[in-house]
Amino acid sequence: MVNINPLRKYRLLLVDHDAELAKVLRSMLAEMGFTACDTTGSGAEAMRMLQNQPYDFLITEWNTQQLNGIDLVKKIRRAPNSPNPVLPIIMLTGRAEQSDVLLARDRGINEFVVKPFSAKTIYNRIERIVEHPRQFIVSPSFVGPNRRARGAPPPGMANRRTMKIQPQLQPLDMLGAIEAPQQPRIWLPDFSLKYKLGGARLDSLITPAVLEQAQAAVDAISDASLGWIKTNLEDLRALSARMQAGDYPPMVAHDLGELALTLNARAGTFGYGRASEIAYLLYLFCRNHLNPRHKDHHVIVQKHIDVLHVILGNKMRGSAGELGDQLAGELKKLADKFSQS
Repeated sequence: MVNINPLRKYRLLLVDHDAELAKVLRSMLAEMGFTACDTTGSGAEAMRMLQNQPYDFLITEWNTQQLNGIDLVKKIRRAPNSPNPVLPIIMLTGRAEQSDVLLARDRGINEFVVKPFSAKTIYNRIERIVEHPRQFIVSPSFVGPNRRARGAPPPGMANRRTMKIQPQLQPLDMLGAIEAPQQPRIWLPDFSLKYKLGGARLDSLITPAVLEQAQAAVDAISDASLGWIKTNLEDLRALSARMQAGDYPPMVAHDLGELALTLNARAGTFGYGRASEIAYLLYLFCRNHLNPRHKDHHVIVQKHIDVLHVILGNKMRGSAGELGDQLAGELKKLADKFSQS
């Protein structure tokens, strides 16, 4: 008698504008045992897919096409036509600022993962969803799993300790509560994903050896990935050149930052740690300080791009040694010097 891996029973939806990284993540998940995984780069298309068939959980980027990931989460949790308001959601994104994490949690995500990712970090978040589901809360200002953070309760839930806890979470009941959430309501954790394992623990199916194999599937394509990263870098250089030439496309600071964020995720996932760090520094500068008409700011952007070319052109993996430390330190000083000017 052939034993079928119970992980094949799960159906996942992956939403990411970076098609290359989406393929990598899908391969990684397949190596773990999650073979039923659909992908799209569009938040709007993801919503249509959710309405057409049931999924067990969703992994979404923040930056997705048509409808971004954070608004997709809001529609899943609160829209009257939501197919499953209680769907477990993992936010997988290059955004790592505390304000981004807090906003995602306020929208109702279950877990937050910062790119670059590894097989272990992805597994850890899935394991929390399956083995340790949380109570689900509906209030006028918050819909989602009970947040783990100690201290202040979720918005609108100051009196949750005295509330009656609903014994079983039902999506249809949820819809009614969301449409008229005058009174906060709370449900016991939903163990339906756990039941699909048929009595097994997730760590008995996804062992350290399986995780090593899943990570090896990523490492095996690291040479090909360098081409994707360099293409991303050339896009950065081209947009920066337009800015320096006096051509200011709409939202040029935003677009430069998003290109840097994509490079950060790609480089880090495939072992170029220092390049990932420098790309993230560039993202932060573009997000928080860049004035496209400021010549000194042009220099800062160009210096980051030049350093990235040196590191990637020489295939300098990891921290890139003492040279990497020196280059990163100089860029930080330069950014600090001109960021307020």
